[in-house]
Amino acid sequence: MKIGPVHVLRDETLRDLLGYQDLWQKLSGEIAAAAKRGNPLADAVLEQTHALMHSPLAARFAPVILPTDDAGDLRAAERVIAAYRKAQSDAAAPPTASMWDRIGAEQRVFLTALADGNAPAVSAALSKMFVNDLTWGLGQVHSSHPELLKSVEPTHLHFRFTDTLVNLAEAIGSAAITSMVQNAANHLCPLDRDLDSTYDGICARLGFDPLFPAVGAAFGFRVAGRLVTIDSLTHAYTAYRARQLAGGDRPTVYELGGGYGCLAFLAHKANVGRYAIFDLPWVNALQGYFLIRSLPAGSVRLYGEETGEVRVLPYWKLDDEPAKACDVLVNTDSLPEMGRETAAAYLPKIQRVARTFLSINQEAGAHVPGVGAQNNVRELVDEMRGFTVRSRQRAWMRQGYIEEVFEPI
Repeated sequence: MKIGPVHVLRDETLRDLLGYQDLWQKLSGEIAAAAKRGNPLADAVLEQTHALMHSPLAARFAPVILPTDDAGDLRAAERVIAAYRKAQSDAAAPPTASMWDRIGAEQRVFLTALADGNAPAVSAALSKMFVNDLTWGLGQVHSSHPELLKSVEPTHLHFRFTDTLVNLAEAIGSAAITSMVQNAANHLCPLDRDLDSTYDGICARLGFDPLFPAVGAAFGFRVAGRLVTIDSLTHAYTAYRARQLAGGDRPTVYELGGGYGCLAFLAHKANVGRYAIFDLPWVNALQGYFLIRSLPAGSVRLYGEETGEVRVLPYWKLDDEPAKACDVLVNTDSLPEMGRETAAAYLPKIQRVARTFLSINQEAGAHVPGVGAQNNVRELVDEMRGFTVRSRQRAWMRQGYIEEVFEPI
């Protein structure tokens, strides 16, 4: 039941939602544990359910970088509080029900600190954003990962990182695709590569370094002497692709649903010019803090501020953007997770403001209790009839994702 911006859930529905939260983490952990105990069936299942783009046979692994203390930034916290409180004072209609209702409800302590203007509490929470649950659902990161990375034996995170590194190298052409027919030995062991030299080749081809900033108690892997994460590699590809589609020098890119700000950070490194994120106000707080701490001073403009090329705005401000204001609008891990009515309503707005629409999303239609099946972007576009399809392909960086490029009619 919905009462204005408040959603009332039955206890049974809430238990279902919580049960779905870490399903993949639980599944992969239990299968891996069974394999370590010598269960041959678990080994067979792992071979087919690793969620990688390559065979894991003979994979090499990068050293782990565990979280370090972050002193926080009180001034950055004060800025995101001011932006959040301004957004809350606006009379914007709430979006339709989605999985983000539950995720937002679980952050009530953080949201209360934002609303109360408690800068020390907000700074303390954001200084640990990657080891608490604030970034859950906003990237390929989870508060359970630091403990997993302490394992003596490689975990699924070690495999995922190497797989993602090779995915990026192949996607941008700094490494060749293997072939079973042409060279079976290489094809059967595609992750058996020197990771440092692979990373150096990626940097040379990209024209920027997809490292990850050491803020928010960040953690990941050490490659060529840098802190690098699965997210920084994944978003480096998206930044590269957006710049490629836009063409020209310092293009303008918009992002609908911006995670915790990682793509905006990488796009800035990729020499994208003006950039804007449109998202939920409390998620804007995470994005704003992350980007203020990661980008050069003066780069970030929060809601209500006047200067900065990287704007972080509440979702309804997309309505105020001029026609064809951006060269490319990017949506990844976002439209499928919204309520259908909300997602469909964004398409005319995207058609109006963007010259090109880049979607990198899943389309398996996973069921969200209390909401229904997740959306399929192509189905929404077909129903709206406002775009032509320039390309559709399996995504380079993640298993089960589709990359589509649409041109507004």
